[in-house]
Amino acid sequence: MRRSRWTDPLRRPALAALYFLVLTPAGWCVRRIRDPLRRAWRPSAVTYWDHS
Repeated sequence: MRRSRWTDPLRRPALAALYFLVLTPAGWCVRRIRDPLRRAWRPSAVTYWDHS
């Protein structure tokens, strides 16, 4: 299927807008809710070595 000459120049800015206006804030919200890398400081831990 051939692309329109009007949609081709708008594709990259539209994808950039989608990324920065939708996916980036969603990632920030997920990080606020939980720590995906489990980097939280645990003072009661004897070691931080992960045996898994």
